[in-house]
Amino acid sequence: MRPAAEPAPGPLRLGVGICALNEEVGLGRLLPRLLGEGEDRADVVVVADGGSRDRTRALTRASGALLHEGACGRGAQLSAAGRRLLDEGADVLLFLHADSLPSEGALSVVRAAFEEGGLVAAGMAQRVAAPGRAFRWIEAAADARVRRGMVFGDSALSVRAADYLAAGGFEPVPLFEDVRLSERLRRRGRVRLLEEAQIEVSARRWEQEGILQCTLRNWILRAMHRLGVAPAHLVRLYQPFRRRSPD
Repeated sequence: MRPAAEPAPGPLRLGVGICALNEEVGLGRLLPRLLGEGEDRADVVVVADGGSRDRTRALTRASGALLHEGACGRGAQLSAAGRRLLDEGADVLLFLHADSLPSEGALSVVRAAFEEGGLVAAGMAQRVAAPGRAFRWIEAAADARVRRGMVFGDSALSVRAADYLAAGGFEPVPLFEDVRLSERLRRRGRVRLLEEAQIEVSARRWEQEGILQCTLRNWILRAMHRLGVAPAHLVRLYQPFRRRSPD
């Protein structure tokens, strides 16, 4: 991995990395939000595409975001996005799911949090875009996990570029790339939940698979991962939701 570029004087440069596969619907909302007018916007956005057959790549180019085309796989795509953000001189790296949406003001909150110094990584307060007590429990569990120093992908991981680089960045593994990076980051220093910044996440995977089934499967896979089972073996048991490509 290349060294991070030297920080420029003035406000921190915020870069956003997104991995995508057939995500034209989500990106149609997300990219205008990230690249809008005013101070609450990203300085650079990289979409790492894994071979979409819809309008994902066209939307990315039209928005002004940078497009990386490469192998499909969350770890490989996020690793590529992280490398490009470092090359673009980002001081803070924020990684988002393509079907998520930060609240208004969230990017400004992230930038301000890292300007204070001493912060290694952070996550946003999660809000699932669906009604129901079960989803409120999922949100509370995700926020509690961030407070313990573990920021998974659906909590919008933000990390100082120097710490991302020192921790080795995302590994090009097929599963648990976010878990593995978070474990290394929290050993480096302070990780914070940015309660003033919210990230809206899609409920589609839970609605498709069932909340209980999805949650139990993830718990079992994480337990197996902690016991040392390699992600390459675990991914065979994991079938994430994928938006279908156009016919």
